[in-house]
Amino acid sequence: MTEHYPSYIVDAFAKKRFSGNPAAVCLIPQAKKDDEYLKIAAEFNVSETAFPVPIGSSDYKKCAHFSLRWFTSTAEVPLCGHATLATSHVLFNEIGNENKELKFDTLTGLLVVRRDSIGNVELNLPEYDLTSIKFHHTVNPLHGIFSEFKAPHFLFDIVKCVVPTEMAIEACVYAAKPRVLVVVVDPLTTKFELEAVKIDVTRMLQIHDNGFLQGIALTLRPKNALIQGFTDSSDEPFDYACRYFAPWVGINEDPATGHAQCAMGPFWSKITGKKSLYAFQAYPTRGGLFRLSFHDGRVILNGPSVTVLRGEITLDEPTFY
Repeated sequence: MTEHYPSYIVDAFAKKRFSGNPAAVCLIPQAKKDDEYLKIAAEFNVSETAFPVPIGSSDYKKCAHFSLRWFTSTAEVPLCGHATLATSHVLFNEIGNENKELKFDTLTGLLVVRRDSIGNVELNLPEYDLTSIKFHHTVNPLHGIFSEFKAPHFLFDIVKCVVPTEMAIEACVYAAKPRVLVVVVDPLTTKFELEAVKIDVTRMLQIHDNGFLQGIALTLRPKNALIQGFTDSSDEPFDYACRYFAPWVGINEDPATGHAQCAMGPFWSKITGKKSLYAFQAYPTRGGLFRLSFHDGRVILNGPSVTVLRGEITLDEPTFY
Protein backbone atom coordinates (compact mmCIF):
# COMPACT_ATOMS: atom_id res chain seq x y z
CA MET A 1 0.00 0.00 0.00
CA THR A 2 1.29 3.47 -0.85
CA GLU A 3 0.21 7.00 -0.02
CA HIS A 4 0.67 10.12 -2.15
CA TYR A 5 1.07 13.65 -0.74
CA PRO A 6 1.52 17.04 -2.45
CA SER A 7 5.09 18.25 -2.21
CA TYR A 8 6.94 21.32 -3.42
CA ILE A 9 10.39 22.83 -3.70
CA VAL A 10 10.38 26.59 -3.21
CA ASP A 11 13.18 29.13 -3.52
CA ALA A 12 12.66 31.36 -0.48
CA PHE A 13 13.91 34.94 -0.12
CA ALA A 14 14.18 35.07 -3.91
CA LYS A 15 12.56 37.05 -6.70
CA LYS A 16 13.66 34.61 -9.39
CA ARG A 17 14.12 30.84 -9.56
CA PHE A 18 17.46 29.24 -8.72
CA SER A 19 18.33 31.95 -6.24
CA GLY A 20 17.58 32.42 -2.55
CA ASN A 21 17.35 29.27 -0.42
CA PRO A 22 15.51 26.15 -1.58
CA ALA A 23 13.23 24.36 0.86
CA ALA A 24 10.99 21.35 0.42
CA VAL A 25 7.44 21.46 1.76
CA CYS A 26 5.45 18.23 2.26
CA LEU A 27 1.72 18.41 2.94
CA ILE A 28 1.24 15.25 5.00
CA PRO A 29 -1.88 15.83 7.14
CA GLN A 30 -0.93 13.56 10.06
CA ALA A 31 2.18 13.54 12.21
CA LYS A 32 4.80 10.93 11.37
CA LYS A 33 7.71 9.52 13.33
CA ASP A 34 10.93 11.47 13.44
CA ASP A 35 12.91 8.85 11.52
CA GLU A 36 10.38 9.08 8.67
CA TYR A 37 10.76 12.84 8.54
CA LEU A 38 14.55 12.45 8.45
CA LYS A 39 14.34 9.95 5.57
CA ILE A 40 12.10 12.29 3.58
CA ALA A 41 14.40 15.26 4.25
CA ALA A 42 17.41 13.20 3.16
CA GLU A 43 15.61 12.25 -0.05
CA PHE A 44 14.90 15.87 -0.95
CA ASN A 45 18.47 16.78 0.08
CA VAL A 46 17.89 20.51 0.34
CA SER A 47 18.94 22.45 3.43
CA GLU A 48 15.57 21.99 5.21
CA THR A 49 12.30 20.18 4.58
CA ALA A 50 9.14 21.52 6.25
CA PHE A 51 6.21 19.45 7.49
CA PRO A 52 3.08 21.49 8.31
CA VAL A 53 0.26 19.48 9.91
CA PRO A 54 -3.21 21.08 10.21
CA ILE A 55 -4.67 21.47 13.71
CA GLY A 56 -8.43 21.09 14.07
CA SER A 57 -8.99 20.41 10.37
CA SER A 58 -7.34 18.33 7.67
CA ASP A 59 -8.12 20.93 4.99
CA TYR A 60 -4.96 22.82 4.05
CA LYS A 61 -7.04 25.43 2.23
CA LYS A 62 -9.24 26.37 5.18
CA CYS A 63 -7.04 25.67 8.19
CA ALA A 64 -5.39 28.68 9.88
CA HIS A 65 -3.42 26.82 12.59
CA PHE A 66 -0.72 24.23 12.01
CA SER A 67 2.05 22.43 13.78
CA LEU A 68 5.30 22.91 11.87
CA ARG A 69 8.56 21.01 12.06
CA TRP A 70 11.76 21.41 10.04
CA PHE A 71 14.37 18.74 9.32
CA THR A 72 17.75 18.71 7.64
CA SER A 73 18.98 15.39 6.29
CA THR A 74 20.57 14.68 9.68
CA ALA A 75 18.63 16.52 12.41
CA GLU A 76 15.56 18.49 13.42
CA VAL A 77 16.13 22.24 13.80
CA PRO A 78 14.25 24.45 16.32
CA LEU A 79 13.69 27.37 13.92
CA CYS A 80 13.99 27.80 10.16
CA GLY A 81 12.91 31.09 8.65
CA HIS A 82 13.30 30.27 4.96
CA ALA A 83 11.39 26.97 5.24
CA THR A 84 8.62 28.79 7.14
CA LEU A 85 8.49 31.34 4.33
CA ALA A 86 8.37 28.50 1.79
CA THR A 87 5.59 26.75 3.73
CA SER A 88 3.53 29.94 3.88
CA HIS A 89 4.12 30.56 0.16
CA VAL A 90 2.82 27.07 -0.63
CA LEU A 91 -0.25 27.44 1.58
CA PHE A 92 -1.15 30.93 0.33
CA ASN A 93 -0.12 30.76 -3.32
CA GLU A 94 -0.22 27.08 -4.30
CA ILE A 95 -3.07 25.75 -2.15
CA GLY A 96 -5.01 29.03 -2.01
CA ASN A 97 -5.41 29.16 1.75
CA GLU A 98 -8.24 31.58 2.40
CA ASN A 99 -6.90 33.10 5.63
CA LYS A 100 -4.99 36.38 5.87
CA GLU A 101 -2.94 35.09 8.80
CA LEU A 102 -1.51 31.66 9.62
CA LYS A 103 -0.23 30.38 12.96
CA PHE A 104 2.41 27.69 13.40
CA ASP A 105 3.16 25.79 16.60
CA THR A 106 6.92 25.10 16.57
CA LEU A 107 9.73 24.08 18.91
CA THR A 108 10.54 27.80 19.23
CA GLY A 109 6.95 28.71 20.12
CA LEU A 110 4.08 30.22 18.17
CA LEU A 111 5.00 31.83 14.84
CA VAL A 112 2.57 34.08 12.98
CA VAL A 113 2.78 34.85 9.28
CA ARG A 114 0.77 37.24 7.15
CA ARG A 115 0.43 37.89 3.45
CA ASP A 116 1.32 41.45 2.46
CA SER A 117 -0.33 43.62 -0.20
CA ILE A 118 1.92 42.41 -3.04
CA GLY A 119 1.77 38.70 -2.23
CA ASN A 120 4.98 38.35 -0.21
CA VAL A 121 4.93 36.72 3.20
CA GLU A 122 5.79 38.45 6.48
CA LEU A 123 7.23 36.28 9.24
CA ASN A 124 7.00 37.33 12.87
CA LEU A 125 10.10 35.79 14.47
CA PRO A 126 11.79 36.08 17.89
CA GLU A 127 14.64 38.55 18.32
CA TYR A 128 17.66 36.83 19.83
CA ASP A 129 19.54 38.27 22.80
CA LEU A 130 23.17 39.05 21.99
CA THR A 131 26.36 39.07 24.06
CA SER A 132 29.68 40.43 22.83
CA ILE A 133 32.81 38.29 23.06
CA LYS A 134 36.14 39.40 24.47
CA PHE A 135 39.16 37.52 23.18
CA HIS A 136 42.32 37.21 25.26
CA HIS A 137 44.73 40.20 24.94
CA THR A 138 42.33 42.17 22.72
CA VAL A 139 40.07 45.15 23.24
CA ASN A 140 36.36 44.48 22.82
CA PRO A 141 35.01 47.32 20.61
CA LEU A 142 31.46 46.49 21.71
CA HIS A 143 32.19 46.98 25.41
CA GLY A 144 29.42 49.11 26.91
CA ILE A 145 27.10 48.47 23.95
CA PHE A 146 26.44 44.79 24.68
CA SER A 147 27.17 42.71 27.74
CA GLU A 148 30.28 40.58 27.28
CA PHE A 149 31.90 37.30 28.21
CA LYS A 150 35.36 35.84 27.71
CA ALA A 151 35.75 33.70 24.62
CA PRO A 152 36.06 29.92 25.11
CA HIS A 153 39.59 28.73 24.43
CA PHE A 154 38.71 27.11 21.09
CA LEU A 155 36.63 29.93 19.62
CA PHE A 156 39.33 31.97 17.89
CA ASP A 157 40.59 28.83 16.13
CA ILE A 158 37.05 28.31 14.82
CA VAL A 159 36.86 31.91 13.61
CA LYS A 160 40.18 31.47 11.75
CA CYS A 161 38.61 28.56 9.85
CA VAL A 162 36.02 30.99 8.46
CA VAL A 163 37.71 34.38 8.10
CA PRO A 164 40.68 34.59 5.70
CA THR A 165 43.87 36.12 7.11
CA GLU A 166 43.62 39.16 4.80
CA MET A 167 40.12 40.06 6.09
CA ALA A 168 40.10 42.10 9.31
CA ILE A 169 37.81 41.01 12.15
CA GLU A 170 35.97 43.92 13.75
CA ALA A 171 34.01 42.19 16.56
CA CYS A 172 32.10 39.05 17.55
CA VAL A 173 28.73 38.60 19.23
CA TYR A 174 26.98 35.43 20.35
CA ALA A 175 23.29 34.49 20.35
CA ALA A 176 22.98 31.78 23.00
CA LYS A 177 19.51 30.46 22.20
CA PRO A 178 20.24 29.39 18.60
CA ARG A 179 23.98 28.96 19.38
CA VAL A 180 24.98 31.32 16.58
CA LEU A 181 28.24 33.26 16.47
CA VAL A 182 28.16 36.53 14.50
CA VAL A 183 31.57 37.63 13.19
CA VAL A 184 31.70 41.26 12.04
CA VAL A 185 34.37 41.94 9.41
CA ASP A 186 35.97 44.89 7.66
CA PRO A 187 33.34 47.32 6.25
CA LEU A 188 35.55 47.84 3.18
CA THR A 189 35.15 44.18 2.16
CA THR A 190 33.74 43.90 -1.37
CA LYS A 191 31.03 41.54 -2.59
CA PHE A 192 33.67 39.68 -4.58
CA GLU A 193 35.80 39.22 -1.46
CA LEU A 194 32.86 38.10 0.68
CA GLU A 195 31.71 35.58 -1.92
CA ALA A 196 35.28 34.27 -2.26
CA VAL A 197 35.46 33.17 1.41
CA LYS A 198 36.06 29.42 1.75
CA ILE A 199 35.76 27.68 5.10
CA ASP A 200 37.66 24.69 6.49
CA VAL A 201 34.77 22.41 7.44
CA THR A 202 36.91 19.45 8.45
CA ARG A 203 39.00 21.55 10.82
CA MET A 204 35.91 23.26 12.29
CA LEU A 205 34.36 19.91 13.18
CA GLN A 206 37.65 18.65 14.61
CA ILE A 207 38.03 21.68 16.88
CA HIS A 208 34.51 21.68 18.27
CA ASP A 209 31.39 19.54 18.42
CA ASN A 210 27.94 21.19 18.34
CA GLY A 211 27.69 21.94 22.08
CA PHE A 212 28.45 25.67 21.92
CA LEU A 213 27.93 26.43 18.23
CA GLN A 214 25.42 25.44 15.60
CA GLY A 215 26.25 28.16 13.09
CA ILE A 216 28.56 31.06 12.24
CA ALA A 217 27.43 34.21 10.47
CA LEU A 218 29.95 36.41 8.69
CA THR A 219 28.63 39.95 8.28
CA LEU A 220 29.57 43.53 7.40
CA ARG A 221 27.95 46.91 6.86
CA PRO A 222 29.48 48.21 3.62
CA LYS A 223 31.12 51.63 3.74
CA ASN A 224 30.04 52.38 0.16
CA ALA A 225 27.50 49.80 -0.98
CA LEU A 226 27.51 50.85 -4.63
CA ILE A 227 31.28 50.79 -5.09
CA GLN A 228 31.65 47.54 -3.10
CA GLY A 229 28.93 45.77 -5.10
CA PHE A 230 26.28 45.53 -2.39
CA THR A 231 23.20 46.77 -4.27
CA ASP A 232 20.22 44.91 -5.71
CA SER A 233 19.10 44.79 -9.36
CA SER A 234 17.48 48.24 -8.91
CA ASP A 235 20.68 49.68 -7.40
CA GLU A 236 19.08 49.92 -3.95
CA PRO A 237 21.89 49.56 -1.39
CA PHE A 238 21.89 46.87 1.26
CA ASP A 239 22.29 47.91 4.90
CA TYR A 240 24.33 44.81 5.63
CA ALA A 241 25.56 41.66 3.92
CA CYS A 242 26.34 38.21 5.29
CA ARG A 243 27.11 34.56 4.78
CA TYR A 244 26.08 31.69 7.07
CA PHE A 245 27.80 28.37 7.79
CA ALA A 246 26.40 25.49 9.88
CA PRO A 247 28.46 22.31 9.40
CA TRP A 248 27.51 21.14 12.90
CA VAL A 249 23.95 20.45 11.68
CA GLY A 250 24.98 19.08 8.30
CA ILE A 251 24.82 22.36 6.33
CA ASN A 252 28.25 23.56 5.26
CA GLU A 253 26.67 26.78 3.99
CA ASP A 254 23.07 27.97 3.89
CA PRO A 255 22.05 30.18 0.93
CA ALA A 256 19.49 32.37 2.76
CA THR A 257 18.95 31.96 6.49
CA GLY A 258 15.92 33.55 8.14
CA HIS A 259 16.73 32.62 11.74
CA ALA A 260 20.29 34.00 11.43
CA GLN A 261 18.78 37.40 10.59
CA CYS A 262 17.15 37.26 14.04
CA ALA A 263 20.68 37.68 15.42
CA MET A 264 22.32 39.86 12.76
CA GLY A 265 19.32 42.13 12.23
CA PRO A 266 19.02 43.21 15.89
CA PHE A 267 22.80 43.67 16.02
CA TRP A 268 22.87 46.04 13.05
CA SER A 269 19.71 47.79 14.23
CA LYS A 270 21.40 48.59 17.54
CA ILE A 271 24.65 49.69 15.86
CA THR A 272 22.94 51.89 13.24
CA GLY A 273 19.85 52.99 15.19
CA LYS A 274 17.68 51.97 12.23
CA LYS A 275 14.33 50.23 12.77
CA SER A 276 14.17 48.79 9.28
CA LEU A 277 16.97 47.16 7.32
CA TYR A 278 17.56 45.69 3.88
CA ALA A 279 19.96 42.73 3.91
CA PHE A 280 21.71 40.49 1.42
CA GLN A 281 23.03 36.99 2.04
CA ALA A 282 25.91 36.57 -0.38
CA TYR A 283 25.84 32.85 -1.10
CA PRO A 284 27.87 32.47 -4.32
CA THR A 285 25.67 32.21 -7.48
CA ARG A 286 22.39 32.49 -5.51
CA GLY A 287 21.99 35.13 -2.81
CA GLY A 288 19.00 35.93 -0.59
CA LEU A 289 17.08 39.17 0.00
CA PHE A 290 15.60 40.22 3.37
CA ARG A 291 13.64 43.20 4.55
CA LEU A 292 13.56 43.45 8.33
CA SER A 293 11.78 45.61 10.85
CA PHE A 294 11.79 45.40 14.64
CA HIS A 295 8.86 45.68 17.06
CA ASP A 296 8.60 44.75 20.76
CA GLY A 297 11.39 42.18 20.73
CA ARG A 298 10.26 40.61 17.47
CA VAL A 299 11.80 40.57 14.00
CA ILE A 300 9.36 41.11 11.13
CA LEU A 301 10.98 39.41 8.17
CA ASN A 302 9.54 40.02 4.72
CA GLY A 303 10.65 38.19 1.60
CA PRO A 304 9.53 36.91 -1.80
CA SER A 305 9.44 33.25 -2.85
CA VAL A 306 9.03 31.33 -6.08
CA THR A 307 7.91 27.73 -6.64
CA VAL A 308 10.43 25.59 -8.53
CA LEU A 309 8.83 22.14 -8.37
CA ARG A 310 5.31 20.77 -7.87
CA GLY A 311 4.61 17.08 -7.42
CA GLU A 312 3.77 14.28 -5.04
CA ILE A 313 5.83 12.23 -2.65
CA THR A 314 4.95 8.54 -2.55
CA LEU A 315 5.34 6.78 0.79
CA ASP A 316 4.85 3.20 1.87
CA GLU A 317 2.00 2.21 4.17
CA PRO A 318 1.37 4.81 6.86
CA THR A 319 3.54 4.96 9.96
CA PHE A 320 1.45 7.59 11.74
CA TYR A 321 1.18 7.67 15.49
